[in-house]
Amino acid sequence: MTTAFDALRYQRALEGWRALAEGRLEHMTQLYESGRWRRYFSEEKFLSVIRETKAAADAWRRIAPQETPAAAAQVIAMPSIDSAFVRTQPPPSPFATIEAQRSVA
Repeated sequence: MTTAFDALRYQRALEGWRALAEGRLEHMTQLYESGRWRRYFSEEKFLSVIRETKAAADAWRRIAPQETPAAAAQVIAMPSIDSAFVRTQPPPSPFATIEAQRSVA
């Protein structure tokens, strides 16, 4: 149950970063449309910032695509750590052969 919660928390964090990148792109678009970008940037610098912002938003859209309501409701079942890493026997000791040789001699 904890692993499903952790996966959900991780997904929410990714979605938050995607939303932040999209919000920054929206802000830069508003600066462009209003002409206010001229107060803060040179044309060359503003174009550079726009390119970086678009690239970041595209990257976050690939990393964390927007989910449909049906996909958001789906829970991914992951095996619990306890059952995945349980050993039936302890690993053999690397010193077992040395101890056996000493007891014979």
